[in-house]
Order: sequence, then C-alpha cells, then structure tokens
Amino acid sequence: MQYAGLAVLVGCLALLLLSLILRFGWRLDWLLGWLKGMLLLALLGCCAAVAVIAWELYQFRPITDGAQIATLELNESAPQRFDATLRTADGVQQLQLQGDLWELEVQVLRWQGLLHALGLEDGYRLDRLSGRYLALEQQTEVTPTRPLHDTPRWRDAWSWLDGVDLGWLYADAFAIRFMPAADGARYAIEIGTTGLSPVAMNPQALTALKGFD
Repeated sequence: MQYAGLAVLVGCLALLLLSLILRFGWRLDWLLGWLKGMLLLALLGCCAAVAVIAWELYQFRPITDGAQIATLELNESAPQRFDATLRTADGVQQLQLQGDLWELEVQVLRWQGLLHALGLEDGYRLDRLSGRYLALEQQTEVTPTRPLHDTPRWRDAWSWLDGVDLGWLYADAFAIRFMPAADGARYAIEIGTTGLSPVAMNPQALTALKGFD
C-alpha cells in the first residue's frame, strides 16, 4: 500500500503540473518562439564551426613533390640540450630540444574520389618538432614541446578528422624519426607525396648522419 499511495501522490502532482501547463501555455506561442531561437542558435553554432574549419584549411599548404618546406638548425646549449631554429615560408620558430635525436611530425590532408579528380591537391601542416634520448630511461625526462601551429588539440580539425571516415577526405601523417642532433648541424626538410626527407646542408650534419649509420 505504501508504494501505491506514493504512486497516487506523484500522479496527482503530474496532473497538477499538466493543468498549469494547459492553463498558461496551451496556445503554444512560447514553444514556437523557443524553437525559432534554438534554430537560430544552431545555425550560429554551424557558422562558427565552418569559420574554424576555414581557418584550419588556410594553414595547410599544397604538397609539391620534392619541395623544400623548412630548414632546421641545431646549436647545443648544454649536454643533450639544443636550441633549434626552424625556418619555413611562414617565418622562424625557436624551440628547445632535449636528447640525442630529433623528430618532426607533419599533418597531412588527402583528398579522394571526385574532389581529387577535380584537382584538389593533398595538403600539409607542420605539427611538432621534438627531441628524443637514445637511453630509454632518460626519455621520461623529455618535456613535451608545443605544436608548431596555434591550433589547440581540442579544436584541431585534423585531429577530429583522424577519428572519422568521410570517404572523400582523410587525415594522414608524415614523420621524420630518430635523426641525430649535433651542434651546428643544419638540415633541409623536403616533402613528397609519400613522406618527408631530411637533407644535410653542412659538414656537421653530414658527419652526424655518417656517425649515426
């Protein structure tokens, strides 16, 4: 009987609320206004999302096979500590690297199907330059470097695209791994349709590469 009584009490409360709704809002004018407002807010959100995507696409550059997209110069400031200067068409960035090696990651957008056939070119954006120790126990000491672009990960269109399958556009990635870091070494970074290539630009870089082999 206890729960039956509670059910009746709650049912009466529901009827009371329904009567209030019918008395003050039965014409539903407020509902139409609310729906219109929600629609406008949804459109505003879509507008903001499209604007963000447009800004993201603006930061990508077409992939030209064999093109030099950056130069990297390393100067040792302390044992296993390097001041890195990365020069691109967009400017110069200064970073601090830790370790014996350097690595470069690049975000890539690849077009497929009709859009690719219409001539849209695959694009790239430099993502991250980082250092790495040869000794695994030292690798835990590496401080993560900031991205080479200004987009935070939570609104990075490439990261969102990496988790979905659109069929006509997908996220890919190129990387240079385990390249030796040496004082005064200067490298050119070349890009192709299948990946990145480091090119030694001075004797220090050549010596580092030979010693690493």
